[in-house]
Amino acid sequence: MSEKIIVRQNKHFEVGFWAVNPQDPESENYQPVHGLHEITPYGMLLVSAATCTAQVVLSYAQNHAVPLEEVEFHMAYQRDYHEDCDHCEQTNRYDERIEEDIEFFGDLDEGQKDKLFRIAHQCPIVKMVQQGLEIQTHRAKSVKKQL
Repeated sequence: MSEKIIVRQNKHFEVGFWAVNPQDPESENYQPVHGLHEITPYGMLLVSAATCTAQVVLSYAQNHAVPLEEVEFHMAYQRDYHEDCDHCEQTNRYDERIEEDIEFFGDLDEGQKDKLFRIAHQCPIVKMVQQGLEIQTHRAKSVKKQL
Protein backbone atom coordinates (compact mmCIF):
# COMPACT_ATOMS: atom_id res chain seq x y z
CA MET A 1 0.00 0.00 0.00
CA SER A 2 1.28 3.43 -0.89
CA GLU A 3 0.00 6.99 -0.78
CA LYS A 4 1.72 10.10 -2.15
CA ILE A 5 0.73 13.71 -1.54
CA ILE A 6 2.25 17.13 -2.28
CA VAL A 7 1.30 19.98 0.04
CA ARG A 8 2.32 23.55 -0.77
CA GLN A 9 1.63 26.46 1.58
CA ASN A 10 2.65 30.09 1.10
CA LYS A 11 3.44 32.88 3.56
CA HIS A 12 -0.24 33.92 3.53
CA PHE A 13 -1.12 30.39 4.76
CA GLU A 14 -2.89 29.56 1.49
CA VAL A 15 -2.52 25.86 0.86
CA GLY A 16 -2.79 23.53 -2.12
CA PHE A 17 -2.83 19.72 -2.30
CA TRP A 18 -1.95 17.27 -5.06
CA ALA A 19 -2.21 13.49 -4.88
CA VAL A 20 -1.38 10.38 -6.86
CA ASN A 21 -4.07 7.76 -7.37
CA PRO A 22 -3.35 5.25 -4.55
CA GLN A 23 -4.31 2.41 -6.90
CA ASP A 24 -1.23 3.31 -8.99
CA PRO A 25 1.52 3.71 -6.36
CA GLU A 26 4.39 3.92 -8.88
CA SER A 27 2.80 6.86 -10.67
CA GLU A 28 4.18 10.38 -10.47
CA ASN A 29 1.00 11.82 -11.99
CA TYR A 30 -0.11 14.21 -9.24
CA GLN A 31 -3.61 15.64 -9.61
CA PRO A 32 -5.08 18.63 -7.73
CA VAL A 33 -7.15 17.74 -4.67
CA HIS A 34 -10.20 19.97 -4.38
CA GLY A 35 -11.63 18.39 -1.24
CA LEU A 36 -10.52 15.94 1.42
CA HIS A 37 -13.15 13.46 0.21
CA GLU A 38 -10.85 12.92 -2.81
CA ILE A 39 -8.08 11.31 -0.74
CA THR A 40 -7.86 8.27 1.51
CA PRO A 41 -7.52 8.40 5.30
CA TYR A 42 -3.78 7.80 4.83
CA GLY A 43 -3.66 10.82 2.55
CA MET A 44 -5.49 12.82 5.21
CA LEU A 45 -2.82 11.82 7.72
CA LEU A 46 -0.11 13.04 5.34
CA VAL A 47 -1.96 16.31 4.69
CA SER A 48 -2.43 16.82 8.43
CA ALA A 49 1.27 16.33 9.17
CA ALA A 50 2.39 18.55 6.30
CA THR A 51 -0.03 21.42 6.95
CA CYS A 52 0.77 21.41 10.67
CA THR A 53 4.49 21.48 9.90
CA ALA A 54 3.97 24.25 7.34
CA GLN A 55 2.13 26.39 9.86
CA VAL A 56 4.88 25.93 12.45
CA VAL A 57 7.61 26.83 9.94
CA LEU A 58 5.75 29.77 8.38
CA SER A 59 4.80 31.18 11.80
CA TYR A 60 8.42 30.94 12.95
CA ALA A 61 9.62 32.64 9.76
CA GLN A 62 7.15 35.51 10.14
CA ASN A 63 8.00 36.04 13.82
CA HIS A 64 11.76 35.99 13.18
CA ALA A 65 11.89 38.02 9.94
CA VAL A 66 13.00 35.03 7.88
CA PRO A 67 12.11 35.68 4.19
CA LEU A 68 10.29 32.38 3.65
CA GLU A 69 7.82 32.70 0.76
CA GLU A 70 6.55 29.14 0.52
CA VAL A 71 7.16 25.64 1.79
CA GLU A 72 6.46 22.43 -0.13
CA PHE A 73 6.17 18.89 1.16
CA HIS A 74 6.41 15.67 -0.78
CA MET A 75 4.84 13.13 1.54
CA ALA A 76 4.60 9.38 1.06
CA TYR A 77 3.02 6.71 3.22
CA GLN A 78 4.30 3.20 2.67
CA ARG A 79 3.20 -0.12 4.14
CA ASP A 80 5.43 -3.12 3.56
CA TYR A 81 4.14 -6.62 4.27
CA HIS A 82 6.41 -9.37 5.58
CA GLU A 83 4.80 -12.07 3.46
CA ASP A 84 3.21 -12.58 0.10
CA CYS A 85 0.02 -10.61 0.43
CA ASP A 86 -2.98 -12.12 -1.32
CA HIS A 87 -5.13 -11.23 1.70
CA CYS A 88 -3.32 -8.20 3.16
CA GLU A 89 -6.32 -7.09 5.19
CA GLN A 90 -5.98 -10.26 7.29
CA THR A 91 -2.33 -9.85 8.27
CA ASN A 92 -1.08 -8.00 11.32
CA ARG A 93 2.59 -8.12 10.39
CA TYR A 94 3.83 -5.15 8.35
CA ASP A 95 6.04 -2.09 8.58
CA GLU A 96 4.68 1.41 8.06
CA ARG A 97 6.59 4.60 7.43
CA ILE A 98 6.09 8.15 6.26
CA GLU A 99 8.71 9.73 4.04
CA GLU A 100 8.83 13.51 3.94
CA ASP A 101 10.84 15.85 1.72
CA ILE A 102 10.65 19.54 2.62
CA GLU A 103 11.63 22.36 0.28
CA PHE A 104 11.82 26.01 1.35
CA PHE A 105 11.35 28.86 -1.13
CA GLY A 106 12.45 32.45 -0.65
CA ASP A 107 15.62 34.50 -0.41
CA LEU A 108 17.08 32.14 2.19
CA ASP A 109 20.67 31.24 3.00
CA GLU A 110 21.69 27.71 3.98
CA GLY A 111 21.74 28.60 7.70
CA GLN A 112 18.13 29.81 7.54
CA LYS A 113 17.07 26.67 5.67
CA ASP A 114 18.80 24.50 8.28
CA LYS A 115 17.06 26.38 11.10
CA LEU A 116 13.66 26.04 9.40
CA PHE A 117 14.29 22.32 8.92
CA ARG A 118 14.98 21.94 12.66
CA ILE A 119 11.89 24.01 13.54
CA ALA A 120 9.79 21.78 11.25
CA HIS A 121 10.25 18.91 13.69
CA GLN A 122 8.33 20.82 16.38
CA CYS A 123 4.96 20.13 14.77
CA PRO A 124 2.62 18.59 17.40
CA ILE A 125 0.83 16.34 14.88
CA VAL A 126 4.13 14.82 13.75
CA LYS A 127 5.19 14.35 17.37
CA MET A 128 1.92 12.51 18.13
CA VAL A 129 2.43 10.18 15.18
CA GLN A 130 6.06 9.51 16.12
CA GLN A 131 5.34 8.91 19.81
CA GLY A 132 2.03 7.13 19.42
CA LEU A 133 -1.32 8.24 20.72
CA GLU A 134 -3.86 6.36 22.78
CA ILE A 135 -7.38 6.60 21.42
CA GLN A 136 -10.18 5.91 23.86
CA THR A 137 -13.35 5.02 22.01
CA HIS A 138 -16.77 4.99 23.63
CA ARG A 139 -20.12 4.07 22.23
CA ALA A 140 -22.38 7.10 22.05
CA LYS A 141 -25.66 7.06 23.89
CA SER A 142 -28.72 6.56 21.71
CA VAL A 143 -29.82 10.16 21.88
CA LYS A 144 -30.47 11.71 18.48
CA LYS A 145 -28.81 15.09 18.28
CA GLN A 146 -29.72 17.95 15.98
CA LEU A 147 -26.82 19.16 13.86
